[in-house]
Amino acid sequence: MTVFIGFGTCQKYLIRIAELERLLSEQAEALRQKDQQLSLVEETEAFLRSALTRAEEKIEEDERETG
Repeated sequence: MTVFIGFGTCQKYLIRIAELERLLSEQAEALRQKDQQLSLVEETEAFLRSALTRAEEKIEEDERETG
């Protein structure tokens, strides 16, 4: 069965599809930004853990040398 829709209705659907594509694109960009932020947080956390470990090792080494 073939259903014909008017030009105006077709145009409305195309406009709505374009709006949804734009929204989807914006949401995808927001997710990419959040992913980048999360990666930065994870890198910072790893750096701080490493720095803390080195500081603790240095303290232990200094205590052995002075102890």
